[in-house]
Amino acid sequence: MSSPRLSFRARRATRGATLLLVVLLITVLLGLVAGVMAYASSERTRAVTSSRAGQRQGCAESGLQLARGYFGRNYAQWNTFLNAPSVYDPIASPTNPAPANPRTAAGRAPIKTANAALFADLDGDGKDDVYLYIRDNEDEFKPLTPEWNRDNDQQVVVGAICISETMIPRRGDTNQLDPNALAVEGILQYNGGGHAYTAQTAGGTGSGNLNR
Repeated sequence: MSSPRLSFRARRATRGATLLLVVLLITVLLGLVAGVMAYASSERTRAVTSSRAGQRQGCAESGLQLARGYFGRNYAQWNTFLNAPSVYDPIASPTNPAPANPRTAAGRAPIKTANAALFADLDGDGKDDVYLYIRDNEDEFKPLTPEWNRDNDQQVVVGAICISETMIPRRGDTNQLDPNALAVEGILQYNGGGHAYTAQTAGGTGSGNLNR
């Protein structure tokens, strides 16, 4: 027959083991819940990023259509536009060391002062979503020296950059806006009685300045 003292100690040990088991089970359950929530959040972020990536592509392509219309209507000013790359050309090159920078408020200010029509609000929120630009195509060949500020063949490159804060994806690791720019370009050809868009020539992403 066991003594009352030993029986009490055994019961205490049993209760202690049970409590420890309950604590371990709760810890495991909390870990599982946290894991499920983290996975769900990750999937949501991935879905939003994917959705906005498509929106950004649509944003840039819509801008290209606007660029075709705007620069097509203003053929007579092509050389004027080409002579002001700090306003009309965001592509960095040896002949354009200070390109237009529509991606920051400070960069947009002088462009808007020169020509506010280069920006468009696509979603009606009152904020600029896309920037329209123009640059010369390579229409001089050796031994001639390229003249990037003058059109010689009635063709130019027009394009658009999506600068929207609502139509571009966010980085999955920081939830910050994706810094990469998406530009879509095409050749615009003047046919004498109007204009004709002949071919889309480029489209892609890049970080920092775009380069020729």
